Amino acid sequence: MRVNVYAEEMTDRIEIVEKRTAEGTFTGLRIYLQLPATITDGPFKGSNVSGPFIHRAGDDDSAAVTFWGKRDLLEVLGKATKVLQKHYREQDAQTVGQGQI
Repeated sequence: MRVNVYAEEMTDRIEIVEKRTAEGTFTGLRIYLQLPATITDGPFKGSNVSGPFIHRAGDDDSAAVTFWGKRDLLEVLGKATKVLQKHYREQDAQTVGQGQI
């Protein structure tokens, strides 16, 4: 399964959740999402907004993505960060080499 989540949908609202099972305690890194939208009329026409999905009763039903694991989750996320850093370093070096900076 492939899930596409765009950076502009991710928020800085991040939490740790835990689930205990017979196999041990699993840790989840939950990143909440907010769908950006453009206001199409009224005094704020053209403005981009986003926010949590709050029901009239006040409960939060915002979308989120949760990555589950044990301590291996930290290793996987650390590797993902290193891969992204390497990609951008190489991209920056290529841009400098082409005289675009």
